[in-house]
Amino acid sequence: MKKHQYSEYEKYILMSEKDKMNQTYASFLGFKTIVSFIKEIVGKTGDTFLHNGTIYKKKITSNEASKFLETLTRGRCDVDTLRRIGTQLDIRV
Repeated sequence: MKKHQYSEYEKYILMSEKDKMNQTYASFLGFKTIVSFIKEIVGKTGDTFLHNGTIYKKKITSNEASKFLETLTRGRCDVDTLRRIGTQLDIRV
């Protein structure tokens, strides 16, 4: 099977091996939630924004969020940023 045919979960497992992250399905679901949250940060200006009915203060800048998403496209993950946002959302990865 070629890499472009892998499922999202399989890609997560490969990335998590490289970046020493948890490899459970629950961690994968938390990861997807955090990535969705970071995608919203990219498009927002200011220090706060609304996500799922809750107002959040940005822990990272829009530029940092863009860089995080860019590294994901290369199969790598900035674990520090991931955990910082995970802590804000009370999601353990």
